[in-house]
Amino acid sequence: MSGATTIRCVRSLSTRCYSTFLSPSTQQKQGNRENSSKYGTRELSSKYGNRELSSSSNFTDSMTGSLQRIEKLVDSPVTFLGIDYLNNEEIFYLLENIQKLIGTKHPIVEFGANTLLGSTGTFRVHGLIALLASQIVNLCNSNELVYNRDKTGILPKQRRLVEVCEMISTAFFLHDSIVSTESSEERGNLQKGNKLSLLFGDYFLATACSQLASFEHPKVVDSISKAIASNVEGRFWLDTIDPTSPPSLPDITRYATLRHGTLLSSCCLSSGLLSGARPDHITALESFGSNVGLAIQLKREVFAVHSGRAEVTSYPYIAAVENLNRMGREVKLGTPPDQVINLGGGVERTIESCEIHCNRALDALNVFQSVDDVFVASLGGIVRDIKSAKPIVTV
Repeated sequence: MSGATTIRCVRSLSTRCYSTFLSPSTQQKQGNRENSSKYGTRELSSKYGNRELSSSSNFTDSMTGSLQRIEKLVDSPVTFLGIDYLNNEEIFYLLENIQKLIGTKHPIVEFGANTLLGSTGTFRVHGLIALLASQIVNLCNSNELVYNRDKTGILPKQRRLVEVCEMISTAFFLHDSIVSTESSEERGNLQKGNKLSLLFGDYFLATACSQLASFEHPKVVDSISKAIASNVEGRFWLDTIDPTSPPSLPDITRYATLRHGTLLSSCCLSSGLLSGARPDHITALESFGSNVGLAIQLKREVFAVHSGRAEVTSYPYIAAVENLNRMGREVKLGTPPDQVINLGGGVERTIESCEIHCNRALDALNVFQSVDDVFVASLGGIVRDIKSAKPIVTV
């Protein structure tokens, strides 16, 4: 299949997705209400995947200025769907079939509109952070490994590493986007969407692993492989949570880090390994990535609460339950998560935790004092945006 044909498919999908699925806010609210009454809220959102994408747009909008500055520094927005992939028949097949599902409200349609088409989202934030971190660590080194840097000071292998990590993130998101079809009137279409999510999640993960092996760097392969395993562990643990016996905050923090911090942490660490960075710089990159990844997730969950998408597996809910138990107030089974979070001050504790991890990330940057201020300041600016981001309340 020619690249030109795939590009036409991308343009068609872009137009139809944004006019049909990502409609203006008033239409979207109406669609959400119709969707909830027709299928049930739980059926058309995955346990964690769709919620993350839906609640992230408002969040990432608050960081637009910082993201644009980083784009200029690294000389490109990050998306793994580059020219090479536009010539790929599998990608064409995916885009072609996503078009057929527009109108079903399956999460893979929103994925097609926001991720494959380069809209702002969590994948883009992670990728830009990893590229700027690569740029900073390269400026600190003068060994022979960094002589092959491009005009922005980034190694081709580091750019490819970011693409690999974004593919892995996308694969997990697609797997999380599988929805229940038991009581749906559009069962056939939703089942097709589920099959596409499973098939192409596997495809992206396999492609990422294949490209990872091409680095021929055992420590890089080991680091990213462990991140994949940690991600899976965190997701499986989430399925074991018993609503009648919520986990502790340390437990939810640990597994949230496995799901949302380890991949960015490993990507930053591996970028340092590819450039032959000093051990203290590699350690700082690892700490920075882990804390930023977790802070992004915590702030996204705060935004999810404000958009009415709070869940019993989220940090705000667990924090609220812990606060209420400490006050001697029992949380009755079946109480809406939003109500529990409001009563127990879950949002406030989540924001406090987010600020702690943002401060740790900023502390990790202190080791790069010899780098031009504009680069470190831009990376620190993203962290400060995460720290200060507040949900926009719409009427």
